[in-house]
Amino acid sequence: MSLETHNFEFEEFVLSPKEKVLLRGGKPLALTPKAFDLLLVLVENHPHLVEKDELLRAVWADSFVEEGNLAFTIR
Repeated sequence: MSLETHNFEFEEFVLSPKEKVLLRGGKPLALTPKAFDLLLVLVENHPHLVEKDELLRAVWADSFVEEGNLAFTIR
């Protein structure tokens, strides 16, 4: 992740990496830390395709996880 932090805005959403919050219409949405990290990786890499292995490394870098964790977190 870059040292420069800025908010990402899309439709009615604002994703704030610094605050680790996703807002919808100005109100915070409940996200698990892993779901937030996953969303951040996808938003930072828009519009490029992010491979499954790259997502696993970025979000679960410090642990071994099965692919099912990725699918569960996306859901």
